[in-house]
Amino acid sequence: MKSKMNLNMKLSKIIAIMLLSFSFAGVVSAQNGTLLDNSQYGIKFNVPSGWKERKVEETSKKDAISYTFDRNDGSIAMMLLAFKVLEVKNLNDLVYTFEKDLTLNIPKREGDYTEFDKGNYDGMSALYKDSEFTEVVYYYRTKVTDGENFAYLLRFIAPSGTFNSSTESELKKIGDSFEPLTAQE
Repeated sequence: MKSKMNLNMKLSKIIAIMLLSFSFAGVVSAQNGTLLDNSQYGIKFNVPSGWKERKVEETSKKDAISYTFDRNDGSIAMMLLAFKVLEVKNLNDLVYTFEKDLTLNIPKREGDYTEFDKGNYDGMSALYKDSEFTEVVYYYRTKVTDGENFAYLLRFIAPSGTFNSSTESELKKIGDSFEPLTAQE
């Protein structure tokens, strides 16, 4: 229970830093989960069944949005942050900025990054761990030369004591299924 409460407190702190206002922003229930459909942020992402939406917040400038979900059993939290950016961002700079952002409080990285390139977007993922939480974090950025670009952080947080290879495999499947809208067109 303490771990779940700490997990909720950690996500609440992350969201609070964005000074966001509530927004519906295209969340639709689907038979196979919840479809996040928000073209303003280049998002069309199916959150699998077994996850419930906790909160959606958008900045007053309408340049960033945050979605948070909890697995139905409360054991894992998921957060998707999406940012509108004026140009294609340097991926290493983006990852560095997120990792060093004290308000996100991302633990120390375990092992190497996994990199991927899908044409219109690319990214990196890594495992992070401290004594209390294990996190799997995906970083994505779009690479559209003539159009709007986005940067994303997809973050999963689980208590370290319950994180195992099955959990990691489930989270990898979700992370690998995320594709910015620009790649789907």
